Amino acid sequence: MLCVFAGAFCVGVVCGVTHMGMAMPRVSVLMPVYNTDEEFLRPAIESILGQTYQDFELVILNDGSTNNAASVIHEYVIRDNRIRFINNPNNRGVGVGRNVLLDAACGEFIAYNDSDDISYPHRLETQVKFLDSNPDITVVGCAMKTIPSNRVITCPPNPKILDFYIANMVANPSVMFRRADINCANIRYNPEYTTAEDYDFWARVARCFNIQNLSDVLVMYREQETSLSHNNPQMFHNNRIIQSKILDYLTDCPQLRLFLAPSHRVYVFGFLPVLKIKRTRIYLFDVLPLFKLRGKWWCLFDVIPMYKRGK
Repeated sequence: MLCVFAGAFCVGVVCGVTHMGMAMPRVSVLMPVYNTDEEFLRPAIESILGQTYQDFELVILNDGSTNNAASVIHEYVIRDNRIRFINNPNNRGVGVGRNVLLDAACGEFIAYNDSDDISYPHRLETQVKFLDSNPDITVVGCAMKTIPSNRVITCPPNPKILDFYIANMVANPSVMFRRADINCANIRYNPEYTTAEDYDFWARVARCFNIQNLSDVLVMYREQETSLSHNNPQMFHNNRIIQSKILDYLTDCPQLRLFLAPSHRVYVFGFLPVLKIKRTRIYLFDVLPLFKLRGKWWCLFDVIPMYKRGK
């Protein structure tokens, strides 16, 4: 609740003024880069420079790339004065990089465009109009079409914090959000996360602010097997930590935690898993379905009523 009041108080305080004699851009588009291939990096940059909405700055962070990414970015810096270039000589990781970009942004609104993704020409215009028309919304996302498979990725239209307990409900490359709200709530990416940093970030944002995901496809998202999230055991580990923090935030009631938790295990001697308990099923040794909840009764082998649940 405190975050909501802080966000409402701070909106517009640091935006829309002048900076060293120059007008502030309305939108800051942030692009972290690390060893992105030139064939992907150029279309990503050009998709922002070609937007129908032109009141923006493009802040690009090269996070210690060892390929020619820095020289490619430098070409565009010379060509277009709306680009600001931050060059880290050494790679510091995705969480640190996103925080550097957030701290460098000047715009009232912040949008992401990752270095291998492509924004549709009307993306910024659509999201700016939405935020202008909906002052109670802090974050607006959109649907994405994958490259090369042409799948459409959508997120729930109005996700709340409980939804984030299931999975991340915001596509990080698709968002635009109010900088003042995030700054006043002092929300930043966890620098210790090398993956799932966006899940953690948006789950904390959802505690304080309203999020809306549009059904419009405004971003082309490139799927790559070399991405940090592709079959990454660390991502699954981080996801479990994030979900545990969400559960801690939601409740300290043991019964409610048991209901919300997808499953937990009962161990003998501290290490032998005898029972696996889910919301409506109990398994013996993790595999044999022992009890199933039917109405108020736990039924042995899904057939014989054995134990009646309390009111």
